[in-house]
Amino acid sequence: MAIIWFTGQPNSGKTTLSLELVHRLHESRKDITAVVLDGDSLRTITQNSDYSKDGRRKNVQLVINLATSSDASNDYTIVAIVSPFRELRESLKNNNKHIVKEVYLHSCRLREGKMIDYYEPPLTNHLDIDTDKHTIEESVKLILEYIN
Repeated sequence: MAIIWFTGQPNSGKTTLSLELVHRLHESRKDITAVVLDGDSLRTITQNSDYSKDGRRKNVQLVINLATSSDASNDYTIVAIVSPFRELRESLKNNNKHIVKEVYLHSCRLREGKMIDYYEPPLTNHLDIDTDKHTIEESVKLILEYIN
């Protein structure tokens, strides 16, 4: 059981790669259980439209709580959320109760209006994927190698 945490600026490929990863996991083993916690979907469900730093911090903490709860009953809990605050992600990775694999996605082709200026990229213990240089298939292959 593991949490796969996709992080990166908006439009870097988090949702696309998380859904493709689930598809590939199910192709390899039909009995795998995987749940995707997607930032956009969760904001709709919780009706959270607060994109301030404090609002984002609360949203990330909610997703951390959901992911750690889900981890016990699924082979994989896959999170696709901007999660701009490094210390929240590091706190989750350093929690000895869960295996957490962080996947940092970035791209130069991001739309300018969508960038979060206070986003803090990971520094250690993560997989770094430039989605400008890797296809979806190549990226998922890298992710599968990283989590196995």
